[in-house]
Amino acid sequence: MDTAVLAPGVLGQMVDRTCGQRPTVVVISACFSGVFVPALAGPNRMVLTAARPDRSSFGCGESDKYPYFDDCFLQSAPQATDFAHLGRTVQGCVAAREAKEGMKPPSEPQIYVGPALRPMLPLYAFTRPPRRPRRPSRPDETDALSRL
Repeated sequence: MDTAVLAPGVLGQMVDRTCGQRPTVVVISACFSGVFVPALAGPNRMVLTAARPDRSSFGCGESDKYPYFDDCFLQSAPQATDFAHLGRTVQGCVAAREAKEGMKPPSEPQIYVGPALRPMLPLYAFTRPPRRPRRPSRPDETDALSRL
């Protein structure tokens, strides 16, 4: 990817053109990704980044399946009730993981929520379909389960 596309102002312009005034959530997982918050901030936006503008994020080693931020995001999403809850949960998860691993200075993932979006976020609550009971994969499992 061309590095000009990664410039904060260019990214902000891209999001402005494509999303306009629609409520928008932007998630950026990268070291020093907090640098994008000012360019992406808007009254109708939420921006969640993996780190402060002056900090690295962690978990990008060869033995890591996902960076800490991504892993925390994926772990937190199924239990999150809305975007604001997801952001706070990810921040806490990353802080706990970095403390456990002794990573310093902490990355401090950033959350920005625009004033026009703030009262709307609860309306975008995550809904999940009700869980269906697990069906046995083999007919003889039904018989075995009914005898318990």
